[in-house]
Amino acid sequence: MKRQEHHPSQLLWIKRALVDGSRLSVTERRKLYVKVALVSLLIIWGLAASAILITPTKYTSRWTLILPGAGAGSLVNLDSIGQATSSSSSPYLSSAIDPRENYKAISTSKTLLDAAAATLQIKSSVLGKPKLKLPSQTGLIHFSIKANSAALAAAKANAHYQSLQALLSQLRRDEIQLRENGIRSSLDGFANKVSQSQAKILSYQSEMGLVSLDQFKELALTMEKLRFSRVNMISKLQGLDASKNVLETHLGLDSQQAADLLILKNDQYFQQLLVQYTQASTELVAVSGRFARNHPQVLTIKTEQNALLSAMQKRCKALLGYNQDKLMLMLSADDIDGRADLMKQLLSLASQSEGLRQEVASLDAEIKQWDARLSSSNDDAAKLEDLHREHQLATAVFTSALAKMDVGKADIYSAYPMVQLLTPPSTPDKPDRMAFILTLIGAVCASIFALTGLIVLWIRKPILRKILTSA
Repeated sequence: MKRQEHHPSQLLWIKRALVDGSRLSVTERRKLYVKVALVSLLIIWGLAASAILITPTKYTSRWTLILPGAGAGSLVNLDSIGQATSSSSSPYLSSAIDPRENYKAISTSKTLLDAAAATLQIKSSVLGKPKLKLPSQTGLIHFSIKANSAALAAAKANAHYQSLQALLSQLRRDEIQLRENGIRSSLDGFANKVSQSQAKILSYQSEMGLVSLDQFKELALTMEKLRFSRVNMISKLQGLDASKNVLETHLGLDSQQAADLLILKNDQYFQQLLVQYTQASTELVAVSGRFARNHPQVLTIKTEQNALLSAMQKRCKALLGYNQDKLMLMLSADDIDGRADLMKQLLSLASQSEGLRQEVASLDAEIKQWDARLSSSNDDAAKLEDLHREHQLATAVFTSALAKMDVGKADIYSAYPMVQLLTPPSTPDKPDRMAFILTLIGAVCASIFALTGLIVLWIRKPILRKILTSA
């Protein structure tokens, strides 16, 4: 209860101290603030001067490494037995892993720092860790290291770079050795599979009497040639049939009717009758235009025309064995439109088409015989082919493993990409002033903060009174 009674009075005291301040006069208060400001500045700059004097002079050596962005690869073919591929893709293909971060970890590892320190015959604590910068969207790595002298800084930088290359070379050799050991552990099994597959082939050849697949291949090749010839014949036959159909449509005749018409056309007696019938028809048309239907002259010409037609029908039946007026009248005496030549072409196409049909039928019979021979040896050849394929696969795996082991030795940058020295370690010609500059900046900032605080304390009364009054 007593604490609760004294608590408001304490708050009032704090309020009076903050708002009203001390009871000093303005002159005394100003002197106090000036003294506090001088003491604060003296302490700040005294500490800064001590830091500058105590901190030893440092020299910084800088160098830059670059990781090439292009990948390398090689492919070795082994006489159709197999192939060995060795590739080193670009280290920047994966967006999840930046190889520069791996090299940053290696560059600051204890193993590397101890090796560099041993090169200079100093302790790793004396060597220190280099600072690294990895600019974005580049393959660059910027290094910097400090020492008490310019020569020592350059020596540290060179020792670190040489140790980095030596460690990377060792890691690459270890990676290649591990890969080679993994391949060697599988070579014995691959060699046994090759021997077993070869023994199976020899045993099956002795049992079935099929020495090689060349016999079966020749048989299959002959079948393919025959089928290819048949395809060509069918294609040619379809072309002849298409041409024949076009001519039949144009002439309005089939090939048999065209042959019959050519027989009639080549018969001289029928041609004489046809010429006379054509002349009579022409005269009848001319006379009918001048006289009536029953005029004696018209009837005479009609009688002559019917007699000629009857004679043509008899001759047609004698030559062809049948009589057809429509077919007979298709012929013309002078053959102005060349229908005879077209009919000859139609007969030629028909004979060629029939000949090709006979050839296709004969070829089909031959293909059937060869197919029977092929089917009888198909199972044996398939089994022998499987054995050869098994042997070839085993040989390819074995040979590829051997080649891969040798090719892999040439690709030493697959796990650890190549790193090149873009800018060699520099020998600084003047000390690093960054610590001095930072100390001065810190002292200036501290001085500003101290003076700002005193100014705020000086003008706090009217500000606080205004705030409390408004509240």
